[in-house]
Formats: sequence, C-alpha cells, structure tokens
Amino acid sequence: MDFEDLYKTSIKMMIDKYNISNYSKEDFSIIYKSIYNQNQTSSNELNKEVLKKINHQHQNPNPIKTDIDTRVKELENLRNNIDKLSNIQSSSTSILQSSIEKEEQPISQIQITNENKQKTFKTFIINTIKNNFKITPSIDIKMNSIFPCCLCLPSNIKNQTPYIILSIHDGMKNNNYTYIPDIHNKWDIWKPITKNYDEININTNKWMINIYNHLNKLIEFDEYSTIYNVIYDKIEDLYSLKIDNINQFEKNDRIKLILKDGTTQDNKVVDKKNDKIFINPENLEYKDFIDARLFNYNQQFSLLFKYYSKL
Repeated sequence: MDFEDLYKTSIKMMIDKYNISNYSKEDFSIIYKSIYNQNQTSSNELNKEVLKKINHQHQNPNPIKTDIDTRVKELENLRNNIDKLSNIQSSSTSILQSSIEKEEQPISQIQITNENKQKTFKTFIINTIKNNFKITPSIDIKMNSIFPCCLCLPSNIKNQTPYIILSIHDGMKNNNYTYIPDIHNKWDIWKPITKNYDEININTNKWMINIYNHLNKLIEFDEYSTIYNVIYDKIEDLYSLKIDNINQFEKNDRIKLILKDGTTQDNKVVDKKNDKIFINPENLEYKDFIDARLFNYNQQFSLLFKYYSKL
C-alpha cells in the first residue's frame, strides 16, 4: 500500500470512527514520514503503525467502545490479511490445491482477534471456489455467538447484482443476510446492509451455504475454464491457449492447470491477446492439455464471520 492508498485508508478510518472528513494530507505526511524514517521493518507493519498513531491522536480521553469501533477494527484487520487472500500464500494454496484435485470444498480458517472491554471477537474465514456448498465449521455453536461479518468476492460480481443474499441453513433453520458492496478492489468487500444484524441461529454446525443475487437466483462463480485449442510458440517459448470465460483472465493472473489424471500445476498468464492467453511451458507437453481445465485464483472468494464466547 503506497502513500496515497494509505492516506485514503486513514481518511476512511477518520470518517468511520470520528466523523472527520477533512483530515489533511500534511498532518498525515508528518506521521507517515516519522514512522518510515525511524523504522526498517516491512511496509505492511509500518502502515499499521501509521494508522495506529493517527487513531491514537484522535481518541477521546475516555473513548466509548461501540459496535462501529469493533467493526472498524475488524475491517482494519481484514485489510491487513487481504494479502493472504490475494497472494494465496503457501498454507491456503495447499488447501486449495488438494480440494481442487478431490473436487471438494476448500476451507481455510484464519482467526483475527479484536479486543475491547466488553467482548473479544474472533473472525472465522472460509475460502472457497464454489457456491451452494456444505461445511462444518470448527466452532462450537452452543458455546459461541456467531455473526455475519464481511464477504470478499471477485470484482465482477458487483456488475451482476446490486446486493446479494447469504443464506445459511442446517436443514431445520434458515438464516438470511443481505450484503452490499463497500470497498472495491481486486476482491470487493461486501458488508451487511444493516449494522444491527442478528446472530446466526441454527441448531447444528452442519451448514449449507448459498449466495443469491437480487433475483433470488444462485450466483454462478465461474469455477473452471475449458481449453479448446493449444499452440506452442517456439519463438516466444510460450503456449497459447484458447479457452472459454476468456474475459475472466488478465495478464499476470495466477492460474492452476488441472490435468486429466487429477494432477495440477501452477502457472501464470504471461500475456493476453487475440482472445487467447499465453502461459509458460513449465515442462508441459501437448498431451497434458487433453481434457485439462484451468482455474483462476481470482475466482476464489471468502466469507467472514465474527464470533465471541458466551462464557
């Protein structure tokens, strides 16, 4: 996150927490330079220190912790973890890889803790590539109160529907929550339309989750792409692939090639032109592309739930 992006983030924090919309770039620059001139740690850690110092300077002597404060902290923590989703680091990659090979639902659990005087919230994150799926969260629903938090969806979804409905049921009870897009990025962050949403109230932890559009139809997350034609370019030393869903792929996208025998190989879109994508050879042969499919990591999405212990 560069200077301008961090400044925009600080403005949003000031609006959300203190209703201050005229936070000057000069004041921000002073704090920004003081932090960056005195430290040699990673930029992500320094960014957090900048926001923390800005927040500390504007806190009341006796701040009142509200639900808004809690949600802002969740969002800040979420932003700090977005790289885990966008970069698909090794832990989540291995989970996703094994799940694609077995045609099962990929699940990656990340816990983020937000503490205040009233409650300690944790955020449970589900990473998936499918809609209409079953999952068994590793959280005791009788011992914890669970609430919907945010959704991180591929950026093209907001062009398909103005809002979405998240449905969670266990065969006996059904809970529905409405979300609208809030932060636009490679993965858009969608938030519940109301701040006073009810906790998830179902009988078991065997969940069925569905995501619907404004027409109450299941949203299709283009999971895989079919390869129709393959040509090896000896001059460029690249394979050119003609695929369906070509509009879902861009240069530098990370992809996974799923071969007919179930083995997989990570690759990268080196270029895109003339309705084709170009990838590195990576010891691939023509026969490897027979009945193979492509998965774009950009189509992975995440569901976030916050919870706290009832004890």
